[in-house]
Amino acid sequence: MTTFPHFGTNAVHVGQEPEQWEMNQVVPPLSVSSTYKQHAPGQPKVHGYSRMGNPTRDVMQANLAALENAKYCLTFASGQGAMSAVMSLVKSGDHIIASSDVFGGTQSLLREVAVKCNGVEATFADFMVPGDLEKAFRPNTKMVWFESPSNPLLRVIDIREVVGVVRARNPDVVIVVDNTFMTPYFQRPLSLGVDVVVHSLSKYINGHS
Repeated sequence: MTTFPHFGTNAVHVGQEPEQWEMNQVVPPLSVSSTYKQHAPGQPKVHGYSRMGNPTRDVMQANLAALENAKYCLTFASGQGAMSAVMSLVKSGDHIIASSDVFGGTQSLLREVAVKCNGVEATFADFMVPGDLEKAFRPNTKMVWFESPSNPLLRVIDIREVVGVVRARNPDVVIVVDNTFMTPYFQRPLSLGVDVVVHSLSKYINGHS
């Protein structure tokens, strides 16, 4: 029995419907082309250049979105690439609150790139200490980022409670949860009020590490 209804069915079928392929393949074909023939210059059938998207990636994105019960999914060459894309939602002068024990790569991206290079402000708070998150808020806070469980200490933060605290302070703040350790099989942060979920797909969701 799965945690969420129809999880196994969605994992096997969503985004992989044979009817989307000319030959009705039941296993999605791998698209290895870097470019695509266009109807006319600047008028691609769907994709123009594989770096921006290809049919194989479309399948994975549709499937992951269904598993997370999300509207959209975008995949990147690495987890760091995904995090960088999400952090680009804030601009110079904006403030990010992150849990104090987020993944080391996330901390480095915040401290060494977002703060030092991009002019973003960052505060690390202990989300398990009552009041610590509230104290970290500033007028320019635009994003809250955390993991539950965290990597590597496996500290479990109450996602719904954090969402309530953030929404009470500023409903427009973007709440991001790294769901790498739990995967949507066990936890769906979006259903708890979170705005964005990120994964390192080479970890638990891929069946190893």
